[in-house]
Amino acid sequence: MKKLFCSLCFSCLAILSFAQQKISADELDKLVQKGQIQLLDVRTPKEYNEGHIERATNTDWKDQSEFKASLKNLNKAKPVYVYCLAGGRSKQAADYLVQQGFEVYEYVGGMMEWKNTDHKVIKNVSTENVESLSLEQFDHLIQSKTPVLVVYSAVWCVPCQEMKPSIDNVEKKLGNKLKVVRIDADKNAGLLKLKKIKGIPKLALYKNGRESWTKTGVVSESTLLSQIAKLTPIN
Repeated sequence: MKKLFCSLCFSCLAILSFAQQKISADELDKLVQKGQIQLLDVRTPKEYNEGHIERATNTDWKDQSEFKASLKNLNKAKPVYVYCLAGGRSKQAADYLVQQGFEVYEYVGGMMEWKNTDHKVIKNVSTENVESLSLEQFDHLIQSKTPVLVVYSAVWCVPCQEMKPSIDNVEKKLGNKLKVVRIDADKNAGLLKLKKIKGIPKLALYKNGRESWTKTGVVSESTLLSQIAKLTPIN
């Protein structure tokens, strides 16, 4: 019995110590540049949109239902990297993830340190990440010789978050050959009603104001690229 008790204590200590794995900004940056990283930003959507680490997926630790639902999209065979603003929420999230059987690395410096050490910050708050659009404003956005990819999504939508890395990769790859307009379904309910959109994620591709392709549901990166290639040379 004593041996069993000691064994259980040792296992618990091992799990707790496992939760305390840390990673520095430079180490994390190298992994981000290599790609294929499971990186969670556990701050609020507002904080995330104002500046986040490249390839990070937003899942708000304060919204426990959303956070727990998002875990089914993670691969337990691969490590998960977690950060927040300054380490408070990321520690709580990391501890919880370890309890669920994940290998977790916590970037305790968070966005405060990341910005102060001049690492790359991705911002979603721009003229192309608009809120409360009128139909007239929408029509103005799609009047472009450059292909326009309109993405209707929401922070609570798990398939939307699943597809986000593919959209980010396509946007990064094509650069000025593609314009991406991200529309928050919750904040643009009126626009979605006018356009008779009943499900998200939904993608629509335009050129010169004309819709050339649309799809509701998760779309692969290769499918996106093939559809865009019909409107403009990718290479």
